[in-house]
Amino acid sequence: MKPIVIKSADAESIARRWGELRRVDRLKGGETVTLDVSGLSAPTAAFEAFFLALDRHAAARAVRVEAVDPNGLLAPIRARYDFTAYDGKAPARHRHRPFFVAVGQGVCAWCAAARANCAFLGETFANALSLLVHPRRFRFRDAALAFERAGFDGLPITTAIGFLLGLILAFESAASLRMFGVEVYVADLIAIGLFRELGPLVTAIILAGRSGSAFAAEIGTMKVDEELDALTTFGLPPVRFLVMPRVVAATLAMPVLTIFAELAGLVGGSIVLQLMRVPPVVYWSHVASSSSLFIILLGLGKSALFGLLVGLIGCSAGMRTRNTADGVGVAATTAVVGGIVAIAVTDGLVAVVCYFLGV
Repeated sequence: MKPIVIKSADAESIARRWGELRRVDRLKGGETVTLDVSGLSAPTAAFEAFFLALDRHAAARAVRVEAVDPNGLLAPIRARYDFTAYDGKAPARHRHRPFFVAVGQGVCAWCAAARANCAFLGETFANALSLLVHPRRFRFRDAALAFERAGFDGLPITTAIGFLLGLILAFESAASLRMFGVEVYVADLIAIGLFRELGPLVTAIILAGRSGSAFAAEIGTMKVDEELDALTTFGLPPVRFLVMPRVVAATLAMPVLTIFAELAGLVGGSIVLQLMRVPPVVYWSHVASSSSLFIILLGLGKSALFGLLVGLIGCSAGMRTRNTADGVGVAATTAVVGGIVAIAVTDGLVAVVCYFLGV
């Protein structure tokens, strides 16, 4: 192979030399490549990067690098960087950790996450009490903007999902009840199911997917960009400044979205029953008779609780974002998955409590 002659170390000249590395890759073990820097007066950062890459490619193929360096330019570079890392003899790393090590690290990570979540909940509760005493400190404009994004911007998709949910419930239940000639009671089933369980549950899952991930991504991006540190430096607590408006907005937006989803579901069910020749007056009278005020308030109360959980989990995931390339994506995923799991668990607990209370 012809010697690699470097006479100029500017970025443009070095850029044209990177193609020489492909020639080095075609050499066999034991061969030699010569680097001639006798005409070079002073190295640059571009030249150092090229020299490191050349040594790495040569070491990977057991090719020796001979230097023509009368001015002694390469010795300081070798002293400044760890060239032994490219000798090709480093032991291979184990891809799989031992089982007990993996279990221990997982338990430690879970305990650290639980501790961080408890600290976040405590700080949020303390800030909530502080805002009750000093309500002027609450950022109403930020809360209104978050309410608009979580509530009004989510109305189309929430209404559409509620409408389809009512259609599906009506079709599936009417197919069975029609065998007994009591398809009119589909209205009772839809009303109770939407007001008590499915309306708040499905709306909360939509909110977790839309707003929970958005909260985590927004706050996570601010943490990666060190904006949270800037807020702390200026004496502005990030929890009060960023978390509280979003949590309040999610808590208030959920009942509004739930109402629209339930109304859309009732409309969808009425369309199905009209196709089955059930008069609209009969349908809506059954809906009114089966929908007590307690059931409606219970569903709205559950929806507000679900909104609180979505806001807390989304903001908590954003506050714990790692400063890595995938940190924001992991935080958004954690917010969605954690929100859905928390909603399902809470809904089950509420159902158990209501069962033992006989309501």
